[in-house]
Amino acid sequence: MNRLLSFALFSVAAVGTTASAQQKFTLTGRIDGLQTGDTLRFERVIHPNWEREFAFDVVVGQPGTFQYRGKQEHDQHYLMTYLPKEGKAPRCDRSGKEVIVTGGDRIRFSGTADEIYYCALGGGIYDDPLLAETLRLEDSLGMIRGSYAREIEAAYARKDTAGARRYTQLFNNFGRSGSDPGFDRVREARKAYAEAHPDGTLYLLIQNIPSIAYKPIGESKAAYAAYSPELKAGYYGRLYAETLAGMERLADGQPAPDFSVVTVAGETVTKKDYRDGYLLIYHWGLCPGSIYIDGQVRELYDKYKDKGLEVIGLTESVATIRQVYEGLPKDEKTPSAGVEDMRPVLAGMLEHPWTEVEVETDHPDNRSLMDAYKFSGWPFFVLIGPDGKIEARGFTDAFFKARTLLDEKLGAPAE
Repeated sequence: MNRLLSFALFSVAAVGTTASAQQKFTLTGRIDGLQTGDTLRFERVIHPNWEREFAFDVVVGQPGTFQYRGKQEHDQHYLMTYLPKEGKAPRCDRSGKEVIVTGGDRIRFSGTADEIYYCALGGGIYDDPLLAETLRLEDSLGMIRGSYAREIEAAYARKDTAGARRYTQLFNNFGRSGSDPGFDRVREARKAYAEAHPDGTLYLLIQNIPSIAYKPIGESKAAYAAYSPELKAGYYGRLYAETLAGMERLADGQPAPDFSVVTVAGETVTKKDYRDGYLLIYHWGLCPGSIYIDGQVRELYDKYKDKGLEVIGLTESVATIRQVYEGLPKDEKTPSAGVEDMRPVLAGMLEHPWTEVEVETDHPDNRSLMDAYKFSGWPFFVLIGPDGKIEARGFTDAFFKARTLLDEKLGAPAE
């Protein structure tokens, strides 16, 4: 997950590719402000977990324009990043420009270097006017949020910590009101594009692959069933089917995978250590979602810790949380999504009363826990019942489901 966005396995080799001629494609661009010697780096996006690997570089030969002729094994999802020869790329709200390329495509990029990650795309799948409009609206919102990211950077550069906090709040809370007409237009455009293609498109399929990790399995199966035979037969269609099969093993009611982890106290704990009660695995970190819900997780634990509930907290680095906490002002509030002041929330995180496990350690089993349960972001939850089966799994919806279930199973009986 993009750390700026968060402030937050599977190998495609298993899918296999048929022995066939490589696809040829061409990329061209008119990007005002590109300079000779600038580099556009294209990385393959490895689904379903959005890992990335280097594909190719395009070095600008003439100001404001570029062209690249390439080959690929199959339809491919790329992420383009901008590496200026001098200086650095402007800060924005995303880690790069996504582009999907199929065989024979001539994809066109147009825009400016200052807003290169919001440039318009043409050719290939991007000649669909409904998709073009959807992406245009999404990019227009991204430009606004990206401007906040640049203001954060500028405020820190001039040592204006109050300004940095103000723009950080705007960045993190962007679009959370639910009533912004810009977001309504994006939702309407997405809906119109999807409804115009009831048998799916390559764009929709690729967008849906990561969501298999957290959506109810029934929704993902229904989406796959609606895809055309051509989509299912392609590389990403086969990857979708393989990912879907893997996630079925983590659906509610399935046996929870075994694990063994080393806690921050140096103790080794396993799934078997929790077989007599309920276990909530809570993946948390420095993201608005965790900051919003952490207090509710602590309340739930306090309510049922003596009635059969245990919690394992899993985070990347407690030291990072402590560093941010110590950098917050003591004499003024630092708001975040859903909370008036981050400082007491982070203090609570640093004093979690349950077993805590760090991912960024010398214990590879700790990361294996994330892989086994396919954690796909923060905050993420898995509730395991006394029978060793998964009762709930996913983002905040899974926590609310777990809380309801625990209220039913462990709460006081109705009078």
